[in-house]
Amino acid sequence: MVRGIAALVLLLGGMLVFSLAFGGLAFVVESAFGLTDPDADETVITPVQLAAGLFSLALLIPWSMLIQRWLYKVEGASLHSVGSLFRFDLMGRSLVVLLPVWAVYMSVFTLLMPYETVHWSTSDLFLMFVAVVVFTPFQSAGEEYGFRGLAFRIAASWGRGPRVALVLGVVVSSLAFMVVHLAADPWLNLYYFVLGATLALITWRTGGLEIAVVVHAVNNTIAFLLVVVTRSDLAEGMDRSVGAGSPVMLLPCVLMLVITAVVWWRTRRSGPVLTPGPRPPV
Repeated sequence: MVRGIAALVLLLGGMLVFSLAFGGLAFVVESAFGLTDPDADETVITPVQLAAGLFSLALLIPWSMLIQRWLYKVEGASLHSVGSLFRFDLMGRSLVVLLPVWAVYMSVFTLLMPYETVHWSTSDLFLMFVAVVVFTPFQSAGEEYGFRGLAFRIAASWGRGPRVALVLGVVVSSLAFMVVHLAADPWLNLYYFVLGATLALITWRTGGLEIAVVVHAVNNTIAFLLVVVTRSDLAEGMDRSVGAGSPVMLLPCVLMLVITAVVWWRTRRSGPVLTPGPRPPV
């Protein structure tokens, strides 16, 4: 258990260090090119800051693999799936199904929780679009490899028996995922925990991170793109203080529970995908 706690500390510590390092780099770049207004009273998230933040989270992919290799002597590729491969065919099938569903859901959600619009220059809109499309899928994958991958495995290893291990893996990884979002609003915390728990169950049931990565990436990418299209205040959208959430957050929670139930039903015959054993001799 000591080794597991050390691994979690390294995971979260690396997440913090990457965020501070690239956030500082973004500030230096913006200052050098005069992209920031030091006299501005309001917090403004620029394309450079967004790209730096997304890229810092994408680094959790190699960082999680390195921690697993270093502390557990297990190949980092095993985080992809039980077969140590990222199953692009499964990713593609889930993307075809989830993309239209999420587009409709995010459109409805945006109507229910509209944000204040602000002035965006044409160059900022273009750069923000590029940053979202290029970096958001990798940022989402980074969080999945860190929490549904490494953290889930670490916590599950503390349990005696498969049921206890599953409960520990789901609860601990979801609590960690909730805490790192630093939300003070109870509705937002509920959403982050339910999102983490359902993605953990999907990962366990399918034996890999592919569907979890697709859900996370589609959700974040469409959310950012809607901000760009509607010219909304991105800083307001990232507000997690008390009162920032509302009972509307039950909508994505219900959606995630439905998706988990569908995955469970689709795998009713195969059950949880297990680690493949040694191949029989030819």
